[in-house]
Amino acid sequence: MSAAERIRLKLAWLRAIGFRGVRALARQKLFGHESSFYARNAQLFAGTGLEVGGPSGLFAVEGYAPVYAHAGRLDNVNFAHQTRWEGVIHAGDSFTFRAGCAPGTQYLREATDLQAIGDGTYDFLISSHMLEHCANPMKALREWQRVMRPDGTLILVLPHKDGTFDWRRPVTPLRHMIEDDERDVGEDDRTHFDEVLRLHDLKRDIFQPSAEAFRTWVEGNTVNRGLHHHVFDSHSAARLVDHAGFEILCVEPAETESIFVFARKPQRGHVPRNEDFTSLRAPFLKASPFPSDRRRARSGGNEESPAR
Repeated sequence: MSAAERIRLKLAWLRAIGFRGVRALARQKLFGHESSFYARNAQLFAGTGLEVGGPSGLFAVEGYAPVYAHAGRLDNVNFAHQTRWEGVIHAGDSFTFRAGCAPGTQYLREATDLQAIGDGTYDFLISSHMLEHCANPMKALREWQRVMRPDGTLILVLPHKDGTFDWRRPVTPLRHMIEDDERDVGEDDRTHFDEVLRLHDLKRDIFQPSAEAFRTWVEGNTVNRGLHHHVFDSHSAARLVDHAGFEILCVEPAETESIFVFARKPQRGHVPRNEDFTSLRAPFLKASPFPSDRRRARSGGNEESPAR
C-alpha cells in the first residue's frame, strides 16, 4: 500500500469514528483505558478460555478488556483456513495469544457448531465483533453456552450501529433473531442482502473501494463472511444475551464503536433476572456515548429503530 493510500485510509477512518472517537483514543493514549468491570473482575479470566473469532486488539494486553494478559490458556475458533482478517491459519496447537505462553488449540469450525469441544470445557468465552457476521446468533450463543462450565463468564463485544457503516440500518428486532433460530437459518442466508446494499455507508467503510466492489463482497458472503447480518444498539445487545439464557453482569457501551456485554452461564435450575439491563431506563443507556442509546433512554422508544 502506498503512502498516499495509507493516508487516505487513515483519514476515512478518523471521519468514521468522529469527534467522540478521536477524543476517546486521545484519552486512552494519555491515561490508559480499560473496562471498569473488567478491572474489578480480571480474576474471572485467569483460567482456560475460548475465543470465537479474533484475535482482537480489544482483548490484547493494553486493550479495553485485556484477557490475553490474564488467561492461563486460550483456544480459538475461526470459520476457515484463510480469512480477510487473520490471513492463513492452521488447525491444531497454533493459536498464540501471549508471548511466552504455550499456544492454544486453533479450531476451524462454525460458531454455531463446536462439536469438537465437549460440554462445560471452558471457564470463560470471549468474542469481539464476530456475532454480527453470524446469520443465526441465537444458535451460536446456545452452542457457546454449552461449552462453558456453570458460572463461566462471557464477554460479548458487538459493534454499535452509531459507530459503524451500519448507522443507517434499523436495529434488528429480537423476534427476527428468534425466528432465525427456529428456522435453523444457515450462513447461506440472503435475507439482509438488499438492506445492506441499500443502506451501508461506503464513506465509513475504509475497506471497500467502490459500490461495485462492495456488491461483489456481499454476494460472496458464504465464502468471506464479511456481511453484518444483524445490527445492534446497546439495548438490543442486552436483550439478545438475556434471551439466550445468560445472567448479565454488566453492559458497557464503549467508545468508539463497541458494546461490551459481560455475562455468566447460570447454574442448572437458576433463572437469570436481567430486568435492570433490559429496561429502556437502564443507567448504561443514559450514560452511553452513543446518541441513539441516549434517545432511547429519554423516550422509552420501541425495540426496533427506523432506517434513516
